[in-house]
Amino acid sequence: MSDDEKPAGPARSGRPRSGPVKPGLSPALVACTVALALPWSHPAVADAAPDPAVRYVALGDSRATGSPQDLLSIRDGCFRTSDAYPQIVADTLSAESYVSRACAGAKTENITTTPQFTVTGPQPPQIGALRPDTTLVTVSIGGNDIAWSSLVEPCYTPAPGFDAKCRSDATTARRMTDALAALGPKVSATLAAIAAKSPAATVLLVGHGGIFGDRGCWPYVPTSDADAAFVVQFFVRMNAVLADAARANGARFVDVAAAAVGHDACAGPVRRWFEGLVPRSFTMPLHPTHEGHRAMASLVVAPLP
Repeated sequence: MSDDEKPAGPARSGRPRSGPVKPGLSPALVACTVALALPWSHPAVADAAPDPAVRYVALGDSRATGSPQDLLSIRDGCFRTSDAYPQIVADTLSAESYVSRACAGAKTENITTTPQFTVTGPQPPQIGALRPDTTLVTVSIGGNDIAWSSLVEPCYTPAPGFDAKCRSDATTARRMTDALAALGPKVSATLAAIAAKSPAATVLLVGHGGIFGDRGCWPYVPTSDADAAFVVQFFVRMNAVLADAARANGARFVDVAAAAVGHDACAGPVRRWFEGLVPRSFTMPLHPTHEGHRAMASLVVAPLP
């Protein structure tokens, strides 16, 4: 075996021996070959700045459509108004683009697969508004899936001073438990579909609750104090279901109920974020007031970078 054919080994000087450069291979070509073997990245990719633009889509039910203070809100059958919390969020963030597909009466399937029929005609599934470059999605959903107002109806009394004792009624408890058990998979599937449609978006699931506090106030919240506290605990359980669905699908949960303590439908006009069964403003019964929408917008914006 000649010296040129022997494996490279340490030279006598102690330095590694380099293999011979074959005739005709110029130093410049050697340098190019070495450079190509090194890790490489495109300058445009390495130096790209994050996109600061907010492209926002709001999905959900009547909690995201606003308080109907003008007749124009019925023009699309969904009762969307300019004081809805998503509009306030879009204005606060100076969104590059904003579209709301929230519609009064919507259920989870109306977001994902099923057109919603309204007084002015059908609305297509809301998820169609999402794009791959959507950066922010808010979702207010779940209440109509379980018809929560019918679940708490046994707690209402016909006159002040009465106690319906729904908190001790086994049928009411069972209906609530069954409804919440069915809700989790529906919301989880909805959030998964949203993530698949807009994988880069921050998705915020806005929680329920806040209408009821620790006391009744007939006729606005026509329950005993003990039953009002029972209804509050129902929403604690509902929000736990929603928070679990959000966590399982990479979304964030916005806890409205915790922030709304003291702002329930029994509170005074300055502090009230929600109307009760009998509203004291243009707000729909059992929905956020104008002040409530402003508060919800602040809760949505707070965790964003």
